[in-house]
This record gives sequence, C-alpha cells and structure tokens, in this order.
Amino acid sequence: MERQPLLTQVGNLVGNRQQDEEGQASGGDHPIFLRAAHSPWRPLNQNALGYIRGALVAYLIATAGMLIDYETKHRESEYTNWRIPFQFSAVTWFLLIIYHILVFSWTITHMHWPDIDENDTRWESRLLRFMSPPEQTTDGRGRIYFSLFHVVTQVFALLNVIVYWTIQVPNGRSHLPAPGEGGGDDGDGDAFIVYGTGASKNPFREVYPQGWFPIYCLFNLYVFPALEVVIESLVLNSMRRPEPVPTHLFTSIGSAALYLVYATIGAKLTGHNAFFWLDESIVGSKEKVTAYCAGFMALAAAAFATLYGLVGMRESISDRAHSH
Repeated sequence: MERQPLLTQVGNLVGNRQQDEEGQASGGDHPIFLRAAHSPWRPLNQNALGYIRGALVAYLIATAGMLIDYETKHRESEYTNWRIPFQFSAVTWFLLIIYHILVFSWTITHMHWPDIDENDTRWESRLLRFMSPPEQTTDGRGRIYFSLFHVVTQVFALLNVIVYWTIQVPNGRSHLPAPGEGGGDDGDGDAFIVYGTGASKNPFREVYPQGWFPIYCLFNLYVFPALEVVIESLVLNSMRRPEPVPTHLFTSIGSAALYLVYATIGAKLTGHNAFFWLDESIVGSKEKVTAYCAGFMALAAAAFATLYGLVGMRESISDRAHSH
C-alpha cells in the first residue's frame, strides 16, 4: 500500500492555491508532511535533498555532543551540570534535532520506499512504515500538530539567537565580556573574547587563547540556529505560510511561556537561572522579572512574524518561478 503518492514534479507542490484544513496551500492532495520533504526549487532534486538533510542531521548530533562536552568539561561553573537541560539553547538544539531527524526520515523513505506493504510484518517493513510520512486522512489532526511543532522549533531557534545578542550580550551576561569585566554567563571570567590593554578597548582585538573550540561552540549556540531557520524556510521545504495565524502565533507565545515555567523549575532544582533576568536578586524586583518575561514572550511573537515573512517571501518567489 502506498502511504503517499510519489511526487514527480516539485512544481505540483507550489502551483495550486487550494487551502487545506490547516491553511497550508496544497497542490491536489499533497499534505504538509510531503511539503516538509520537498524543496520548492526544481534544481534541488530529492536525491540531493536527502543527502543535504542527512548531512544536517549528522552535523546537529555531532555538534550537540561537542556542545555538551564544552559545557561540562571546558567551562567552570559552581552549579551542577544538571543545569544544562534547562538552558534555552539546549532546548532549542533538542527540538532542532528531533525536527530534522523526522523530516530526513520522511524525505528518504518517500523517495526510495513510497510503496510499503501494510501486511508485511518483517522488522524492515515495520521500520520503514514508522519512518514514512504519515498517511493522509480527511479528519486527522496530525497535520496541524506537525505544523505547530515546526513553527515552535523555528521560533525557538530564532528566539535563542535574538535573546542572546539583544539582551544577554549588552548586559554582560554572555560569552562576551562587559566593559571593565571578565564577563561570561555567570560573570565568572570565562569569556571567548577579551579586551586588549592600553588605549585600545576594542573587544574584538584579541581572541581568548583557547583555540577554535570555544568560538565553534559560540557560533553553533548563538548564530547557527538563525541560519538554520533561513535555509530551512527558503530552500529545504515547500511548506506554506502557517495558518490559521492566531493558532500558530498563540502557540509560539504559549510555548515561550511554558519554557519560562520549565526554567523556573530548573532554577529551583539546580540553583541556576537560565537567564540573568529571571533572578530577582540581579534585576532588583519581581516587577522587573515579570517585565523581562513579558518581553521574552513578545520576542517569540516577533520571531513568528519573521518566520511567517520568510516563508511568504519564498512562496512569492517560487510561485513566480513555477508559473513561467
């Protein structure tokens, strides 16, 4: 039994404006699961896309191991290593890994094994059925659930980068030092970049002599996730703008709020706050903590708007390209 019709032309995915239940414009009966596994650009065929997604999954998993090694062995902290699962960057990477494993498996199984016998009980067939895109059903809610998961993953990736460079870094609570300090996540002096001596105070004058590894970790924690969002949204999938907009917007905001609850639990268990602005003793009052939390959720809404705009831009360009 064929779980999904094999797509012979990517253009079929982008040329029809029919709206499905979740507002994902679809060509014929192509659901969001197939859009996630197909690039909108004809030069990027399924075989190449499969290799790219496989390489991306391998990169994410390998780098996650290196980031854990860095956090546990190369950065001194007075707090337990159990603080790491509660860090927003760790949650972001976990979601990215799950998302890309899922979409990679759909991409390769739909290309190589589109027709799997439902009555075959061999373990190979069961594994392939498990890895294949879900079946299309008229009353199923799987499409909206996956759409929400995709949006939250991409929003968190953007939010992780935005919060770091717009809040953490300017306040000296990051891997970069604040003026006159050794700066670092907890002010422990473990910075990637240090100030020069003498008249010049350029923070980028000298790289902290720890080799390439700390810089690599900084890049992957607080730059790479934004690049992933851009490449995933513009090149690797042909999903339409997430609709209904209110559902996806409030899910993004609600997920950010849930993370704050999760971070609060982590602070109670480990004594370490994921962000400095969650610590009342640092910011000065509960009202300021509340204001920072509200700002965090507002940034989640802004990240969703950015994602929506990226997908809309790609839609417009690809639709024009396929209309000729």
